[in-house]
Amino acid sequence: MMAWPPLTAPGPRAILFDLDGTLVDSAPRICSGLRAALVALSLPVPTDAEMRGCIGLPLPHVWDRLGVRVDQHGRAIDGYRAWAATADQVPAPTFPGIDDLLADLHRNGHTLLLASAKDTTSAQKALDVHGWNELFIGASGSEPGDGPDKRALVGRGLSMLPAELRSSAIMIGDMPVDGDAAHSNGIGFIAVRWGYGRHDELLSHHPIALVADAAELARMLA
Repeated sequence: MMAWPPLTAPGPRAILFDLDGTLVDSAPRICSGLRAALVALSLPVPTDAEMRGCIGLPLPHVWDRLGVRVDQHGRAIDGYRAWAATADQVPAPTFPGIDDLLADLHRNGHTLLLASAKDTTSAQKALDVHGWNELFIGASGSEPGDGPDKRALVGRGLSMLPAELRSSAIMIGDMPVDGDAAHSNGIGFIAVRWGYGRHDELLSHHPIALVADAAELARMLA
């Protein structure tokens, strides 16, 4: 069992959470939405594994990864969002222990912020449908002009925090893109094992920890 260094600056801190693959098990429905959008455009449909590898990227860059031409991006995004408008009425299931973890972190004084590659409106809607509005101070999502990663949206998320919490904030996610965004913004990264990222790739991004379940994460953040 690998021993990880303890977190510095004990006590209440700001925690940025990724959504898909970290809080909710949304891969099946994301793949279904991507598939529906591609079929509507009469485009080839990649394997589920290829589509899962895109989870965590802003949607325009998902289409790049899947070989959709730039001039078709607008219709692909519209198709995906039209599908999601119906499918997302029922929230994706949370991973085991997540609801209790979030409630306990909030109760213990931690400041929670959602940092998702979904567009900001959709990220905020996720807080609504899961009943997490009282637990999170808000959501930072992707915006037009962001690069093919989460660095800009994590930076915007940090700017939403009280100044005294920014330097000790941490990012929790399941994909290498979460580690990149954390390190580029000067904050720590905790990787989760239950999501969609390969464990060797997550370890290569130097996380504070690679945690097995919500209970282990709760102990680290206590």
